[in-house]
Amino acid sequence: MIRKLPQEVVRRIASGQIAESPRAVLKELLENALDAGARKIEVKIESPFNFKVIDNGEGIGYRELPLTVERFATSKIREFEDLKSLKTYGFRGEALHAIAELSHLTIKSRKRGEEVGGVLKVVGGEIREHRPFPFKEGTAVEVRELFFNAPVRRRATSRSEKGLMVRLAKVYAMCHPEVEFTIGSERFFRSSLPERIYRLTGIRLQRVSSNRIELFFSREERGVKQVFVNRRPVSLPEVEKLLEEKRLKSYVLFIEVEPQLVDFNLTPSKERVLIEDRSVIRDVEELLKEEFSLPRLITARESSRITYCTPLKLIGSDGTVIVAHDGENYYFFDQHLIHERVNYERLLKALKRREIPLSEVHPPLELPEELKEKAERLGALFFEEGERIVIYKIPEILKPEDFKLLESKGVESVAEIACKRAIKAGYRVKDWMEVEELFNEYLECENRESCPHGRPIYYKIPKRRIYNQLGRKLR
Repeated sequence: MIRKLPQEVVRRIASGQIAESPRAVLKELLENALDAGARKIEVKIESPFNFKVIDNGEGIGYRELPLTVERFATSKIREFEDLKSLKTYGFRGEALHAIAELSHLTIKSRKRGEEVGGVLKVVGGEIREHRPFPFKEGTAVEVRELFFNAPVRRRATSRSEKGLMVRLAKVYAMCHPEVEFTIGSERFFRSSLPERIYRLTGIRLQRVSSNRIELFFSREERGVKQVFVNRRPVSLPEVEKLLEEKRLKSYVLFIEVEPQLVDFNLTPSKERVLIEDRSVIRDVEELLKEEFSLPRLITARESSRITYCTPLKLIGSDGTVIVAHDGENYYFFDQHLIHERVNYERLLKALKRREIPLSEVHPPLELPEELKEKAERLGALFFEEGERIVIYKIPEILKPEDFKLLESKGVESVAEIACKRAIKAGYRVKDWMEVEELFNEYLECENRESCPHGRPIYYKIPKRRIYNQLGRKLR
């Protein structure tokens, strides 16, 4: 028999989706304080179940206090169309209602311009007290005994939750340097964005930016990894993957998008985001390409011949590292990995041109038909049998196991051979012209970023960074 759930059960279920953890509750309180235009925010965390957020924002009127814990009561939007121009963190009008259902909640507030403030006390969704109360301008929200009526959730709360709550508060402090934050015993005065990030991370991050993108990063020190869209901390896997591919150990990325082109209304936590304007992702790609990639090859025409050159100029080598520059950056290349990459691509070309003798495979190797092109590119001979290919001859430098790994890892034997044939670290090439020839061949490789095993080939440092340390100006 289908029966309608009691309203009390419906409220508890809905509240559980929003107030899923102490961290989620703190997040809602911080966002409310920022939406209220606070210039000072204080966070006091006694335990994951007892904490307080105090702000000097515009405050809540005495008569409006009971509305704050009513579901879908909000001052931030009036109709669905308002979501298209959303500039506030909150908009559903569910947060305080959900928190009130699962805790002992006390709200003290006085609206800016009003003479009297008020206090509201709610236990398990039931208003126990609402009266005038002398209070400074702003709002103080105190949560006590969180999950007192949800014992399973309370017991499931991790011991590390308090530390995670502190970290969350610092994330919001990071993207709002114009707001003074006090988190426990730590105080962060209003400052510039780079200074606030440094105060919170302890790492001096490099900074690059374009029209809508601002990136702070380090390739040396491990620490923070955070993405913001319109100053909202979010998870953006597509962009995070791009940053990881550039081997950034720490990064803080700010993306600004027109409100009507981004949707935060995907989940109750609002951490997942949908960006309609795909050009933003391309902007991130271009910024990363410009900052972390080698200079592009320049096409030049000499009479009837087309040649390719690069603005990179070699400086020298100590037998392990090759140093070059392009006028704005210094580049440090691993000499062994350069040779390994060159060898690898030489071998792949030789396999493709079938210049390497073949040996028979016993027994013949069966693979899915979708690997046909890859097997052919590696010089294997095979015949098709239904939805399978049967390989009976392969280049003698390869192993049957290499073809079994085609779907995931690529060709292991070729990578091993390329590595063994590469000059070892510390080996000084006597003829400088040999270094130049090797370097020029490397610059024409299809992949100039990593060796066949995935290790980064070079490290790039802006000249301005070195010059600043020396007290010089880059001309």
